Amino acid sequence: MRIESIAVYTADLPYVGKAYAFAGGRSHQVFTSTVVVLTTDTGLAGYGEVCPCGPNYMAAFSEGLPSCLSLLAPSVLGEDPRHTTLIHERMDQALTGHAVAKAAIDIACWDLLGKDAGLPVYTLLGGLLSPSMPLHRIVPLADPDEMEESLRRYREEGFRHIQIKLGHSVEEDIELVRTLIKVKQPDELWIGDINAAWRRDEALRFSRAVEDLDLYLEQPCRNYEECLSVRRRTRHPVKLDESLNSLADLQRAVRDDAMDAIALKVSKFGGLTPSRIIRDVCVDAGIAMTIEDAWGSGIATAAYAHLAASTPARALLNTTDLHNYNTVQLATGAPEVSAGRMMLSDRPGLGVVPDFKMLTLHEVYE
Repeated sequence: MRIESIAVYTADLPYVGKAYAFAGGRSHQVFTSTVVVLTTDTGLAGYGEVCPCGPNYMAAFSEGLPSCLSLLAPSVLGEDPRHTTLIHERMDQALTGHAVAKAAIDIACWDLLGKDAGLPVYTLLGGLLSPSMPLHRIVPLADPDEMEESLRRYREEGFRHIQIKLGHSVEEDIELVRTLIKVKQPDELWIGDINAAWRRDEALRFSRAVEDLDLYLEQPCRNYEECLSVRRRTRHPVKLDESLNSLADLQRAVRDDAMDAIALKVSKFGGLTPSRIIRDVCVDAGIAMTIEDAWGSGIATAAYAHLAASTPARALLNTTDLHNYNTVQLATGAPEVSAGRMMLSDRPGLGVVPDFKMLTLHEVYE
């Protein structure tokens, strides 16, 4: 099997709510997704999708992805997509960094690997270990009344894992969490996500003021060292996200006992090939994981859902259903969601097919 062509598509994903807002004044209503289609000499096609969460969240932005893919395409054309590590070696030789662009190709390669084997990707990643995966739902930063209404709606829909975006003043966030958490049930898991907005003193003030509340703190400060300082002085479990961007970062954090959980965003680490290693290190180290991505529709959701489904249940904190965060869908066959949990089909590969009517062709490389 050889890659004969690479087609790059884009599409806008309007957020289903009023605005997706988080700390630092960041707010987005539309996200631009990039879909890659790898066509092979056997007639099989593989699909990958990546979608940065705006240009000010991670070291990637949607407008730059097609340019990156124009550099990556010649390095993988003619290669066997089933040799996923080799594909990564070829991409790394062609372009330093830019993991998100590489992830689009990598995910499509795994889709082809599964289709060629006649197996769902989760089987190739370790087997179906978490067939019904707990979902978290994000309560975007807004006025307290709006956040309370969002929380009420998500809980009525069956979600038991709640991620609350913080980013008002410390005093306002203390009051907000104390108000919202009055309805928290024993079977619920709540995370306060600061998105790197606080200084360490602010994070500690918040933590000490709500020390009696059962709550995770996610990425309280901007950089790793600040988060580590907070981790050593707080009683709340700490979850890291923005400050972990590579296997080396993860290994350092494990050595330093820097976190209790991580957000494993598949595109940030370069796709399923490197994310599988990140996942396995966390399982071995006893680090709980939210396995997800920054944004996306059905293809992106399917990719990280296959990684989550092949993760031991004891290590899977939760995942999410990003395809349901948008008003439009870019693919059919996305994972099914019911009562706050997500399930995958047993179709070969990722089990999804793009709706090409929703996509705009950017370029084809042959």
